[in-house]
Amino acid sequence: MFVVFEGLDRSGKTSLSVKFAEYLNTKFKEEDGLLKVDPHFGDFIWTKEPLFTTEQADELNTSYVDEYKRERLFFESRLKHQEMIAGKNVICDRYIWSGLAYALKYSPNCFRFVKELYLSDTMFLQPDIYVYVDTPTEVCYRRDSNRLDLDVLKELKKSYEETRVYIKTPVIIFYPVEGEEKNLEKFVGVFGEYASKNGLLAQ
Repeated sequence: MFVVFEGLDRSGKTSLSVKFAEYLNTKFKEEDGLLKVDPHFGDFIWTKEPLFTTEQADELNTSYVDEYKRERLFFESRLKHQEMIAGKNVICDRYIWSGLAYALKYSPNCFRFVKELYLSDTMFLQPDIYVYVDTPTEVCYRRDSNRLDLDVLKELKKSYEETRVYIKTPVIIFYPVEGEEKNLEKFVGVFGEYASKNGLLAQ
C-alpha cells in the first residue's frame, strides 16, 4: 500500500499523514500484525535527507533559483528513494503530483519533460492512491502569514488543479475540519470506505 498526501503548505497534510500512519500501525498491529507502515514524509525524505542539505532545501524554496537546477534536484531525490519504498507499506507526504504542480508554476520551461519523467511507470513507483487535503488558501495563509504569500498559494492551488488531469492514480479529495483528532476521525471514515471497496488494505 502506497498512499501519498498532497496539498498546500499549512493545509494540514503532514499532521494528518503522521497521525494516519500512527493509527494504521496501532490498529492493524493489534488486530493481526499484518500492517506496518513506514511513514516517509516529504521534507525529510525528499529534500533534506540524504541528498539535500538544509541550505539546499531552503535555496530551492526561493523564487529566483534556476528552474533547471530545481527540477534536477527534485527529480534525483525522488528517483533515489525508489528502492526504499518498493514493496513496503508507505505513507508519503508529497510526491509526484506536487512535483508536477510545482514544476508547472516554477519551472514552465521544464514542465513537459518533467511530466514525461514523473509519470513513467518504469522510473517511478506510482501510488495506490493520492489524498489531496483541500484546505482553503485563506486558511493556509492565516496559519503562517509571516512566511506564506496568499497569491502564491492561490497560484499553487491552481497548478494542482491543472495537473490533476495527468494523475491516473485514484484521488481522494479530503475537506479537513478543525482539530487534529476530529480530522483524523473523519479521514479514517473516508479512507476506510474507499479501502473496503477497493481492497486496498489487503495489499
